[in-house]
Amino acid sequence: MPNYRNRSVHSSGTAASALAGAAALLLGLGALTACQSSDSRLYAGGAEASATASPTFSPTESASPRPFSLSVRHGLTALETAQRAVPRSTAYHLTHDDEGTPEWEIKVAEESGSEWDVSVSDDGKKVTGRHEDTTPDDNADKLEDLRVPIEEAVRKAAARHPDQDLHSVVTAKNKKGEDLWQVTVVEGAHAEAKQTQLEVEVKTGKVLREKQEK
Repeated sequence: MPNYRNRSVHSSGTAASALAGAAALLLGLGALTACQSSDSRLYAGGAEASATASPTFSPTESASPRPFSLSVRHGLTALETAQRAVPRSTAYHLTHDDEGTPEWEIKVAEESGSEWDVSVSDDGKKVTGRHEDTTPDDNADKLEDLRVPIEEAVRKAAARHPDQDLHSVVTAKNKKGEDLWQVTVVEGAHAEAKQTQLEVEVKTGKVLREKQEK
């Protein structure tokens, strides 16, 4: 006679084993999904990282250059305004006049050789005066040798002293007789402000030397 009891027991054991195997499989899939989710956060790109985390530090922002002072920005604008006021001209001298109403005094030279003195408002946006200079300036004859424009010399100096105000930019010579830009920046507009002079090479834009004056 067939042993149905044993067969039933055997069938029950097989079913239990199958259920146990299925449960283990589900648990394994759950663990794998968790690991994959963790890995996706670890190696997430920019878009994923922003969705899964809230960064509190940005290396890009902290490494960005500091903005120039308002005075420097106005000085650069004034140079552009002066050169627009005298078409086809090049600026080679700038001074910030603090007496009375503050303004920028800028010298420019035309391609034809004529020289002009241009006064520009303190914010650099408006020409307040302009007249041709009948007294030739030797510095104007050197413009062809000044490969680095005056604006670049200002930026080079301002990059080293971003908090300071722009006082003047003139052409000068070093002890070797080489031409250079001499950029002067100051710590504030008061009369006793500390000044820093920077010598910028006119051919490469390299800052050669800087010194402080009281």
